[in-house]
Amino acid sequence: MKNPTDLESRINHILDSNIRIIQYSVYAVGLIGLALVAKSVHIFSKFTSSKAVPREFVTKAVKLQGKVNRIEFSHQHQYPVKQEHQPRYAVRFHVEHIPIVSLWTRKQDKILEKPTSLLKIELAGVNLRTLDGANKWIQLPLESNPIIWFRLYGINSEANLFYASVFLKWPWWKFWKEKDLSLIVLKHGEGVVASYLPISHQVYFNDKYPAYYRKLLYCAIKNKKYN
Repeated sequence: MKNPTDLESRINHILDSNIRIIQYSVYAVGLIGLALVAKSVHIFSKFTSSKAVPREFVTKAVKLQGKVNRIEFSHQHQYPVKQEHQPRYAVRFHVEHIPIVSLWTRKQDKILEKPTSLLKIELAGVNLRTLDGANKWIQLPLESNPIIWFRLYGINSEANLFYASVFLKWPWWKFWKEKDLSLIVLKHGEGVVASYLPISHQVYFNDKYPAYYRKLLYCAIKNKKYN
């Protein structure tokens, strides 16, 4: 067996003498890498306005979690061509965003006693026919569990609101199912597919919204056919 050279012996001696430092350095690099990843995906960030949410979250249709603080129904005055002029109501949620890692954020808010700022979210692609079904299919479920998931499809920078699909949170044993509120409203005949909003300087929709809009249209047509 070949004997190590003087240089190799010195290197081995340095490594053996500083093995702890080398190990801790590797751990430190790993922790720094995790911190950079956490920062890039904003797992600690609590969004309090549409401007605080990264634009790429809308572009990529990111799904966020939040707690509904209140609901409002906005009367819509614009209708598609040749449609009977009946009242339509957009559903808007005022939501407190829940970060992926929320323990530190909630503790900090409690200590500083800051008032909670809310995100404004409009149900994308669907309007209510009347307010009769709003209590049964929207308000009552959210009173029992106000935690929702919402997928971002668009943003109105002038009105400071997002357009999103909203998912009611199932009990833990049904975690594999998604309860899309828009589809529920359409299936029970309480809603109609809203007009497709044109993209402008203030209004933006991502490239995933057309497929979701077609899904809503298919649900509305199917429901009308079988009811």
